[in-house]
Amino acid sequence: MKTRSRVHLFMLFALLWGVNVRAQQSLRESYIEEYAQLAVAEMNRSGIPASITLAQGILESGNGQSELARKANNHFGIKCHRDWKGAKVYHDDDEKGECFRKYDKPQYSFEDHTDFLMRGSRYAFLFELDPNDYKGWAKGLKKAGYATAPEYADRLIKIIEDEMLYRFDGGAALTPAIAGGTGPVLDKKGRPVTNARERFVLRRVQSEGTRVAFVLFQKGDRLEYIADSLHLPTAALLQFNDWTHEVVLAEGDRVYVDEKKGRGRTKTTVVRVGETMHSISQREQMKLAKLYKFNDFAVGYQPMVGDEIRLRPLGLLQKFKD
Repeated sequence: MKTRSRVHLFMLFALLWGVNVRAQQSLRESYIEEYAQLAVAEMNRSGIPASITLAQGILESGNGQSELARKANNHFGIKCHRDWKGAKVYHDDDEKGECFRKYDKPQYSFEDHTDFLMRGSRYAFLFELDPNDYKGWAKGLKKAGYATAPEYADRLIKIIEDEMLYRFDGGAALTPAIAGGTGPVLDKKGRPVTNARERFVLRRVQSEGTRVAFVLFQKGDRLEYIADSLHLPTAALLQFNDWTHEVVLAEGDRVYVDEKKGRGRTKTTVVRVGETMHSISQREQMKLAKLYKFNDFAVGYQPMVGDEIRLRPLGLLQKFKD
């Protein structure tokens, strides 16, 4: 009788264990389906392998079911640290009542995870790795102290290989517009670029069919990251684009990565709805100071919709006629 009871208990345990495993697998698959695109978008912005981001999210958030993930949208277990000025939540971890970052939605957690790694000097060496080297990234994160668990790197690698997350490192979830070109990326001297962050920014530089090369600002971008990837001081980008340090950029804004021209492509243009002198100078790829000068406008003056604006200096004959 006792033997039969033990068998029944074992069978019940095995059944419950199997149900739990299937439930966890279902949660994991749902997590991957929901967040793969975010991970690939962050890879495109930074060069961090999407497989690593997804594996860390899966591991740190328990497939999105941890208390931190559910209550604070914190999928990566990032603590407050001294520079954090956002919302906070307190949670027991290595110590009791530790401070963790709280986000309005999961997307901000993914973006902050990218920023956290890109800003941290101890993680800088990771960006020299090939973005397909998920094993190097996993071991490097452990070496840099991202987590204290001795098996952290092995657990990340197992998740990546069990779920074939490495397929996203090739841009599997990317749209054609985001995926960009293929083949090696070259710098201005024709040398292959090996740094992942530089490579992903350089792929976005548009120079064909335009007088001045530019990058389209993407959600989550920071001007200093673009500048650093192009080996330029941030002040240079501000100067190229006639901006001040207080500039607030929107998705789709052009960021010129070289000096704009001293004159327009045509003699004149007409002011469109919503345009300012600055937006006209960006549209025409010419310096704002020249635009004011050619039109004898005081700095700060804004023309009216429909006004004709000169994009080139007046010739001597035209000046005489005026």
